[in-house]
Amino acid sequence: MTKKEYLPEEVSIRLSGRTLYRDKTLYLLHAASYIEFEFTGKLLEADLESEGGGENFQAWIGIYAGDMDNAYQRIYLKKGKHRYRLWESSRAEKVLIRMVKLSENQYAYSAVKKFILDENAHVQKTAAKKKRIEFIGDSITCGFGNEGNAGDIFTTGTENPLKAYGALTARKLDCDFTVVAWSGIGMISSWIPPEAEEPNEGMLVPKVYPYVDYGLFRKKGWVPNEKYDYEKDNCDVIVVNLGTNDASYTRDNEVRRQVFREAYEKFIRYLRLTHKKKAIICTSGTMTDLVDHEIQAAVESVREEEHDSLLYYMKFGKPDAEDGEGAVGHPSMIRHVKMAEQLSAWIKEMGIL
Repeated sequence: MTKKEYLPEEVSIRLSGRTLYRDKTLYLLHAASYIEFEFTGKLLEADLESEGGGENFQAWIGIYAGDMDNAYQRIYLKKGKHRYRLWESSRAEKVLIRMVKLSENQYAYSAVKKFILDENAHVQKTAAKKKRIEFIGDSITCGFGNEGNAGDIFTTGTENPLKAYGALTARKLDCDFTVVAWSGIGMISSWIPPEAEEPNEGMLVPKVYPYVDYGLFRKKGWVPNEKYDYEKDNCDVIVVNLGTNDASYTRDNEVRRQVFREAYEKFIRYLRLTHKKKAIICTSGTMTDLVDHEIQAAVESVREEEHDSLLYYMKFGKPDAEDGEGAVGHPSMIRHVKMAEQLSAWIKEMGIL
């Protein structure tokens, strides 16, 4: 079979989520970023690149073909550049293709170098939804361990952002979505073990959120670290789900909790500057309620001071015992479904979308 090769920018594809074109390469950045198009032909391949990650932390790509609920195949990316067969048929067919980054960029990056098609194949990008929601969060928003079970260790193979509450909420509301999330991250401290007392300030949300991909640029040695163009995604609603990792540091310490509140409030004000006239929904209560009061107080303070009627607070309901758990005590897929049901219903009830 005769094949033709194309650089990513040479084919008609739709990009969703944070992505980056650089040096003739297309990077899928945060979890759940994807490429989507209608493919007509017999064969679709791609040259994909990754640095490999550790034994349990490889980059994973999901290929969805026609059925957007169930992956046609899941591919873990080996170190270096390799050619992968994404879809094939014995006869020319028209099929909707979505290539999704299932793992997080902090573990291993994912890049598209080329698409390879049979000589008569055709690619056409799909239309975007009318509305878009951005979800800013931590491991919960990434779907960390949601395909694992209680007692399992975490591997990137058990992480599926498409089955996390954010993507599920967007689907219920017929919206496109962007995920900007890092497992373990916080406002004033990323996660620390119970015996630790000092905050983990290596990677914090206010430090990394403004950039295209703060970690990738550092990993690649690219300078300067490129600021993100927020108009690129043009989100209509921003949902924030942060504080779980900060709680591992704040605990019941009133001074630490006050510092957290002040940092959270400052971040809300930054979001308002960069997302003018957009609804911002701050949530809490998924895995801990230790900082719920501080989050709600920060929201109410900014809402009152700035007369900001588009700033909201919503607390997720407590998990039920029958929900079970995913890996490392994280929400199960059942729990994510319930969270999506609550959030989507609340957004409709409030008239936000």
